Amino acid sequence: MENQESMWYAPFGDTPQASPPVLVPPAKPKKRMPAWGIALILVAVAVLIIGSCLLFRNSAAADPNHPGAAGDLPNDYKSFFDNYFTANEEAEECTIPTVQTTERVTVTLSPAGKTPLSAQEVYERCVPSIVAVSAFPDETSEDSYYWGSGVVLTEDGYILTNSHVVEGTCRARITLWDDTEYDALLVGYDHRTDIAVLKIDAHGLTPAEFTSTDSLLVGDAVYAIGNPLGKEFRSTMTEGIISGINRDISHNGVTNSLLQTSAPINEGNSGGALVNVYGQVVGVTNMKMSSQYIGSVSIEGVAFAIPSSTVKTIADSLLESGEVRGRPALGLTVGKIPQAAMEEYDLPAGLYVSAVSEGSDCAAKGIVTGDVLLAANGVELTVNEDLTGIIAPLRVGDELTLTVWHEGETRDITVKLVDVNDVY
Repeated sequence: MENQESMWYAPFGDTPQASPPVLVPPAKPKKRMPAWGIALILVAVAVLIIGSCLLFRNSAAADPNHPGAAGDLPNDYKSFFDNYFTANEEAEECTIPTVQTTERVTVTLSPAGKTPLSAQEVYERCVPSIVAVSAFPDETSEDSYYWGSGVVLTEDGYILTNSHVVEGTCRARITLWDDTEYDALLVGYDHRTDIAVLKIDAHGLTPAEFTSTDSLLVGDAVYAIGNPLGKEFRSTMTEGIISGINRDISHNGVTNSLLQTSAPINEGNSGGALVNVYGQVVGVTNMKMSSQYIGSVSIEGVAFAIPSSTVKTIADSLLESGEVRGRPALGLTVGKIPQAAMEEYDLPAGLYVSAVSEGSDCAAKGIVTGDVLLAANGVELTVNEDLTGIIAPLRVGDELTLTVWHEGETRDITVKLVDVNDVY
């Protein structure tokens, strides 16, 4: 993932959020981090909470820019980065049985409403379109499951949710607002944008109405409807405002532009609806920001939702082919080099290459783990956003000239961008 940033989050299931109403599977074993690595991360803990049991923890929250912060470092820089980047892993595969769409299904964005509704009217209009999603990592056991929310797309059973709700699971169950339950099949999921589409064998459902966010303004009132913290709190609605638009938020090496809201959301809200005062869906809630610093209080009221325009683009592609094609990628996983490592190992400023995907042109041209990207098309690279900004307007097949540092030597390498699905 070429847009890996300097904040590294714990992998799926590694540190499940403690939330009694939500049953979660046991945490996976984690590689023990050496003492010098712990010194880099224990000053503070800042987290992005994704869904009911997916916790991405900032593993570099401490400022490593002071050389003394790291303590005794390994003898070579590759050993340093092997441990420094250990906390970030690929999302687990979803193995829910799949189904292909047999007709053209798309998400329609309706014009914005004209007559505001009361909070009670918004709830009555929207709640039949919100479902609960239970995703199971085990084929037979009902004891452990991931809990989230979903939004009804069509009257015949297409359901939208977050991909992180179903990643690492092999079967799913949808519970409608009237307690009717259905087993679900997977249409497709996209880890990069955190969107998944499921299908149940049902008819006569109440589809949600989506609208564009083009006219949305900071300060507009919104409501979040979902299933926080478990079955006991299903169909919960909270109130807030749009706090920010086009917030570039990164998790697990991927940056997305999201809506920010003050409407309270909690684990289990993932995949639920963020609706306007007309009862129209403007976003799909997927994460909240929480930060706990030593001696300070937690940050609250900073939640995020995937804008309806992004939802339409990705969901339409998943409904058509089960995947999203055409997004360019280098096939590299990179991250900013901390100042302490630059000074200790005499490394240049740039983006450290921690992984190279097989099948990428970067691999074919000889870029390897341990290299440092100094520039792209002549533009200096110091943070991940520098690289993603250069790649964003390009297409699969376009060329990019990388200035690469390799064990003390620098050279320019021209590589072709590939489809992200072919290398990740």
